[in-house]
Amino acid sequence: MPEEKVRSCYSPMDAGYDAKVISGFIESRGRVPVIDPNKRKKNERPPPDPAKKERYNFRTGVERANGYLKDSLLPAKIFVKGITKISFVLMGAVVCLAALRTLQHFIL
Repeated sequence: MPEEKVRSCYSPMDAGYDAKVISGFIESRGRVPVIDPNKRKKNERPPPDPAKKERYNFRTGVERANGYLKDSLLPAKIFVKGITKISFVLMGAVVCLAALRTLQHFIL
C-alpha cells in the first residue's frame, strides 16, 4: 500500500537486513538498497560509496530522533482512547522535539 502513495528511491536499513534476498527484492522494486554492511560478512561486499554513507547517516539521525521522542517526550502509557486524542499526544511530543532541536541551535 505505501508504494501506491509514495515513491521512494532508497531503502536505508541497518546491518540486520544485510542479505542478498533482501537486496534483490529492493532492487526488483526499482529502489536502491542502502544497507549497513554486516560485520560478520568480512570482505564479501565492497564498502559503500560516499553518497550511500550520507543517506545512511540521515537514517541514523532519524533513528536518534525517534529514540529521544520515545524515551524522553512520550509517556510510558497513554490513557486516552481515539485516534484524535492519541494523535494530539504524539504530535505534541513532535512539536516539543522540534522546539528543543531549534533551541539547541541557538544555544550552541
